[in-house]
Amino acid sequence: MNDSIEAWAPRVGIEAACRAFGMSPRTYNHRRQAAEGRLAPRRSRASGRPRKLPAWTLPDEERDQVRAVLCEERFADLAPAQVYATLLDEGRYLCSISTMYRILREHDLIHERRRGHRRRGHGAPVVAASAPNQAWSWDISRLRGPVPRSWFYLYVVLDIYSRKIVGWSIDTVESDAVARRLIRRACEREGVDADTLVLHSDRGAQMTSTSMAELLEDLGVTRSLSRPRTSNDNPYSEANFKTAKYRLDYPARFESLEGARTWMRRFAAWYNTEHYHSGIAHLHPADVHNGTAGEVVAARQHVLDEAYAANPDRFRRRRPHAAKPPTEAWINRPAIQTKS
Repeated sequence: MNDSIEAWAPRVGIEAACRAFGMSPRTYNHRRQAAEGRLAPRRSRASGRPRKLPAWTLPDEERDQVRAVLCEERFADLAPAQVYATLLDEGRYLCSISTMYRILREHDLIHERRRGHRRRGHGAPVVAASAPNQAWSWDISRLRGPVPRSWFYLYVVLDIYSRKIVGWSIDTVESDAVARRLIRRACEREGVDADTLVLHSDRGAQMTSTSMAELLEDLGVTRSLSRPRTSNDNPYSEANFKTAKYRLDYPARFESLEGARTWMRRFAAWYNTEHYHSGIAHLHPADVHNGTAGEVVAARQHVLDEAYAANPDRFRRRRPHAAKPPTEAWINRPAIQTKS
């Protein structure tokens, strides 16, 4: 190919000839100089002669000294730039910041040297209840006020076993003081004994405040918190708010704080005593909470027995059974491991 370029170069020029044959002009010139013996011979590294280092290169002894200083206890958590500034203020100069980084990199010390904030994964909360007043869930939801960007704040405490609203409050502020007052009154009204109740919530500022933790400590209530940004960890409260806001009489806006409280008062009474909750076999939350659900189930079973006796063929001769509420309620129920 060089011969072809040599033939065409006088006619069209070296660059055009090289471009036509797909070769860089620099490569062509290098090969031609090598063929003519005009290139200086390469210095062999196998000759054993030590390579001369630049004058600014630190000797090995000084590099070891720099590494030892960077690894001192007082500098172990500092970035090289901070070490550099500290040494200058002490009247010492060892090397440049880039050289410090280079020495650290040579010894695999270039990773994060500061302790920093170590993020820890939050495990899924596991909450169980087999009777009322064993586990409550609470949350705060915003209600539209009379004008845009005005809000009322709805606080609701829910028993996860019976689904009963055991306490609620509406205020103009989102405050842990309102929440503390609500939870204390709910515990007093329900007669909750110490060390028998788990209170679950998300990780809002009101839920994780120190004052809230102190209140729960005084009441003997165990606190449970959802994982960050995981709404599924608080399903009972989320479902309760959805039921409220999907009601046909739920207004687009509440004209006043008293109007919002009046509406919520009616909703809580309906929800607890009239609403057939699908999660508890279409019973009323108040019946499950007060222990009268068994009587309701027995009465339903009596009706089904009479219907079956009157016309068994309608049921394909399979006796119907009235649904019973679950014996347990869970938040993040552990998976059942089967034996292999």
